[in-house]
Amino acid sequence: MKNWLKMFLNDERGAETTELAITGLVVGGGAVAGFSSLKDKVAAKGDELIGKLDAADGN
Repeated sequence: MKNWLKMFLNDERGAETTELAITGLVVGGGAVAGFSSLKDKVAAKGDELIGKLDAADGN
């Protein structure tokens, strides 16, 4: 049992895959947050532009 536990702790197969998966999750989460923020800012600028066009038109 002790020998098996030593071998299990020293076995690094899959460690790189796990590290890449975690990195992918962090990058993906950052991209989602960035695009969400960008979407909100674009929507706000669109509303601002529509408001200015309506004011210039006299409506």
